[in-house]
Amino acid sequence: MVLGWLLGWVVCSAHHVLAGSLPVMTKNPWAGYFSGYARRGFEFAIDSEGQCEIYLIASKTKQRIGRSRTIDIRVELVVEDSQGRVTTQKLGKDSFRTDMKPGLDHKEVRFTAGSKGDVKLEVTVKYERNRIIMDGRILDRGTLKTGRLYMGFCVKVPAMYGKSTYGNADKKKVKGAMRGDRIRITRAADKKRVTLKSYEEVNLQDKHMALGGITEVSVDMDAQEGNRFVFTTLDGSGVIELENKTPGQKAALWQGYQVTWMREFTGAPAKDGDHDRAAAGIAPLVIEMK
Repeated sequence: MVLGWLLGWVVCSAHHVLAGSLPVMTKNPWAGYFSGYARRGFEFAIDSEGQCEIYLIASKTKQRIGRSRTIDIRVELVVEDSQGRVTTQKLGKDSFRTDMKPGLDHKEVRFTAGSKGDVKLEVTVKYERNRIIMDGRILDRGTLKTGRLYMGFCVKVPAMYGKSTYGNADKKKVKGAMRGDRIRITRAADKKRVTLKSYEEVNLQDKHMALGGITEVSVDMDAQEGNRFVFTTLDGSGVIELENKTPGQKAALWQGYQVTWMREFTGAPAKDGDHDRAAAGIAPLVIEMK
């Protein structure tokens, strides 16, 4: 599938109306963020350059856990030229436009941004209880008149355990600490559900794992502060990609992984009442913290 081989390349205060950076809040802990959404177990934030973060909330202190376990979400433009060469481009730092004020009271956020070649993209984020619903589309391909263009989200989940757990030389103790972890994926090709252990080394691009894409991944680890991460699409049938932290390299999933959602630009206008699908087939990405 196109998504599968593209994934290796996707390693994913003022009131503004003019192009620039997104307006941001000025008071901690949300200083520097355009939008924030707080729940009991996590906090979601969008920064001034349209990139997103999910902070876990420590079950004991009820405070944000630092960068070591922060989930990063990149908004990217993926370009495949006529020779099949693929490049990934970030959004331009000074290309953003929105008519929304920064804050914590958003139910839905929408902004546009540009990328290399004067490509214009639109990003939409909705907050719905413990779900973050992320959508986007390419509005104008600019000067990139040939090749295939994709608008995508690359979700990078870091290692969830620290050295106090995995630094022990006794592998039995390490496995014991992770014995209750469960990772379940649903393969797109045959709808088969596969259950993995977080401490087992796997190559997700093996034909028995996630090669060809998945429709859902559910990750339950003791180190996730009581959260179970679920990644899927709004209709439950869209194909997303799941890869090891370093694509193509065998590793244990507690060490990190990435989830990629992409929508191809077709040039077709969005259908009436179906704006979020952007007329290109795949439904919005859903990140749920259960």
